Amino acid sequence: MVELFLCCSPDDLDTAAVVAARLEHTAEVTVVIDDSTTGSVAARWEGGLSSAAILLLLSPHAVPSRVSRTEWEAVLNHITSNAEPPIGFLFIAECGYPRLLERKRFFRWDEGSRAALRRIEEWVMRLHRLPERRSFVPARLPWFEGRQRELATLWEKLVDGAGTAVIYHSGAGGKTSLAQDFARQAGGHFRDILWMDCGDRSPVSIAGDLAEGLGIACEAGSEEDLKRLADVVGQHRVLLVFDDLRPGFDFVVGPEGRASVLITTRWEQGGAIQIDDAPPVELDIPEDPVTVRLWQAMAVCRPSGFPVELAAEIAEVEPGDVAAACARLIQGRLVDPFDQAAGRLRMSAASVAVAGGSLEAQRRRHADVVHAAIHPRTSHPDKARQYIPEVMPAFRWATKADWNLAGKLARQGYTYFRNHGRLAEGVELLIALRNAAELREDWQVSDECDWELSWVRNTPYRGADRGPVEGDQLSFSF
Repeated sequence: MVELFLCCSPDDLDTAAVVAARLEHTAEVTVVIDDSTTGSVAARWEGGLSSAAILLLLSPHAVPSRVSRTEWEAVLNHITSNAEPPIGFLFIAECGYPRLLERKRFFRWDEGSRAALRRIEEWVMRLHRLPERRSFVPARLPWFEGRQRELATLWEKLVDGAGTAVIYHSGAGGKTSLAQDFARQAGGHFRDILWMDCGDRSPVSIAGDLAEGLGIACEAGSEEDLKRLADVVGQHRVLLVFDDLRPGFDFVVGPEGRASVLITTRWEQGGAIQIDDAPPVELDIPEDPVTVRLWQAMAVCRPSGFPVELAAEIAEVEPGDVAAACARLIQGRLVDPFDQAAGRLRMSAASVAVAGGSLEAQRRRHADVVHAAIHPRTSHPDKARQYIPEVMPAFRWATKADWNLAGKLARQGYTYFRNHGRLAEGVELLIALRNAAELREDWQVSDECDWELSWVRNTPYRGADRGPVEGDQLSFSF
């Protein structure tokens, strides 16, 4: 645990206690308070040299009334040489101190305790060993404005403490945009942001994404797995976003947890932040054929967040042309920037509708690209991980348009999920293939699915041409 050394006067102990309580819960630090009556804070600060950072509380009780170079020399030398650990200063009331202290990490309690605590917390969060690459880096939405009341509520619920907030609108009212801009503004108060794209995805699939983001396995997708995920999330100061969450997925971080949870939903809930309709958007359709081709490829991906690389593969656009085409689409409000970490965009329902109703050639290409990406022995594991949410939509299309491809997608998808600790999702895909096979009266495929499921679920099996199963399963020879 990161340690913060807080040095103050005994008269300022109440303020120190407020700061410590906030930081220990929401900044994941241990605060050591030195409120000795011997010497000023300018003389006692070196007691924190072994800590990760030092915070001095400045007040008439803590420092001499007259500024003395001798009194402050060691502090000034430390900060001007950028020595470790860093020192911050919390100004409580008018007192004497060198104005050089105001250059950085200087916080003013007298201008509002909430603002001061937020700024201190953001500084302290940077002391943690943060991931080299954040799971989600929300992009700035160039057109986003307003929503100040809703944003203020989100800051109070999710930044000033570990809590849960729900944004509700029954349609496409700008829920995701509000959540994205909040995550962008408040990201510095969290060690990481975990953004779960829900929509029509099953609870098992959502849990699988979350487990992978946390680096743990979620084989069964059971209630016990969800509780374990909630316990792991709650251990750290992270922002967990469930975007377009639908009924049936219950995820509760315990009251002692440090994580904050933000939910956007179309389903009304008590205490939710209900937002008004977003203003209509005028779409600017490009004339450039390369840009149009890329836009139509995007329209067959999951609109709530898709990799630009996937759309480019579908459209077969040269890498050198992608950035300029994306810029034109963003400028025309046909797509929105979304996740800078993974190079993802998102697309409004209006833009998808204008792009075209069928786009069968693009949908076939989408299914082919996804099928190739999730090969069990893929040499591009990051790409495969990015394309996982596209597997089920590609499979659903293929069950109606190309049954042979549907079988390949399901079989290969099952193997991929099984090999990557996401067996519950593989089983879900296998069941979907079996159900589709039964509707087509393809009993051979249905029988193959039942055979494998009997092993996964440890249940008896007697197929059309197989006797009772005994012993160990050797392999699944799809």
